[in-house]
Amino acid sequence: MESSVAKYGVQDRQLNSRERWICFAALFFLGFTATFNQFKAAPAIQYIGADLGMSVDMLSQIMGVYSIAGMLLAFPGMLVMQRLGVKFSIVVTSVLQLVGSLVCVFATDTALFLAGRTLEGISYGLICVIGPNIMPRLFPLKNQGLCMGIWSQWTPVGVVIAFFTAPMIFEAAGGAAVPFSWHPVWYVSIAMELVSIVWLLVSCKMPAVPENELLDGDPSKRKRPGKNFMVAGIVVCAFFFVWVFDYVANINTLYPTFLQNVKGLSVFDSSMLPNWTALISIPLGIGFGVAADKLNFRKWMIAVGYLLVAVCMGFLYFTPGSDMTGPWAASIVMGLCGALVPTGTRAITPVLVPEPKKTDLALATMAFATGVAQVVGGYVVSPTVSSIGWQANGQFVLAPLAVLAAVAVVVFVKSDKKVHEVRVAERAAQDAEEAR
Repeated sequence: MESSVAKYGVQDRQLNSRERWICFAALFFLGFTATFNQFKAAPAIQYIGADLGMSVDMLSQIMGVYSIAGMLLAFPGMLVMQRLGVKFSIVVTSVLQLVGSLVCVFATDTALFLAGRTLEGISYGLICVIGPNIMPRLFPLKNQGLCMGIWSQWTPVGVVIAFFTAPMIFEAAGGAAVPFSWHPVWYVSIAMELVSIVWLLVSCKMPAVPENELLDGDPSKRKRPGKNFMVAGIVVCAFFFVWVFDYVANINTLYPTFLQNVKGLSVFDSSMLPNWTALISIPLGIGFGVAADKLNFRKWMIAVGYLLVAVCMGFLYFTPGSDMTGPWAASIVMGLCGALVPTGTRAITPVLVPEPKKTDLALATMAFATGVAQVVGGYVVSPTVSSIGWQANGQFVLAPLAVLAAVAVVVFVKSDKKVHEVRVAERAAQDAEEAR
């Protein structure tokens, strides 16, 4: 039974380019649906709490249980995928997401609603680890920059869709004046989840032999085990914590509040400004992914990205007074960072750690770091801002963290150009051995 489940969706041949990208599209749709689910609650969070009888100090749990589930399932999710296979795991993930959303819609009390959010969060946690781990299996190494560049945009796309559509749907349903006006937002996510399940059932396919086990995409030739730069892979993935903590936990979550309270922006305008960061990062992330395949400069993409994050946090985002020069500059530069750091991190990991199960472990570390950053952010950011203020939080917490991440990448992560030289030498040795 276990063997047949693991082989579900696996073809008896290698996939062609069209099949790979159709499968990728289905996975990407599932990914940004999960991000939409995460942030769809944010615009109406106080009204959700009021309708379900939540106290004000419980509202953070609406987002918190989502993130906690993702953190706890990072490493188990890797094992589930390895044991049950890609397609079975990803279809179950999408079904869990649907069940969670349905539970939320039918919930009449806090406990049941939070149970539904937990199921949605479990799905998100599984996608965080399964999604990027699929890419080296689905695409040859030479295409990893492009596919990881696009895949890295599942979060920005979901954020943009959530922050643009959720407030409009909520207001169209009656807004604050009508109880449970947030239900239609969930109806939209349920429709997306149904589409996702059908799409995955039809289009999710895996090659007979994972691409990361092949030599130059030739099914008759298997790669010899190459050198794994495991420390570098774990370091670059673990320090992804800094990106998620600085950007997702601080900017995506609380920056609109800063803009409202300090800059005097309206609720709508304050929500739209961070969206520009996501919109900028989407095309740039894809472009840098393609460039990384050709130029092998992923390490420096990540390091420079973190240094720019430090500049944004320390000098641009949290300027005093009503002047908007700093926030606008930060939103634009952070869009560049959103292209450099996530794309570079996901793209360099299979290069540093080519052995499939070790690649899985490194990318699971990245998923775990993502969950930890969101959970820590949920409990730490607001008290820190209340204690020392917006600007001090940016200058003395967020900026130093970003500098630390940049230094760690420079010191501990091997240049992918040097890794490329190692791979060329390994290939030459394998060719010479086969020729004898």
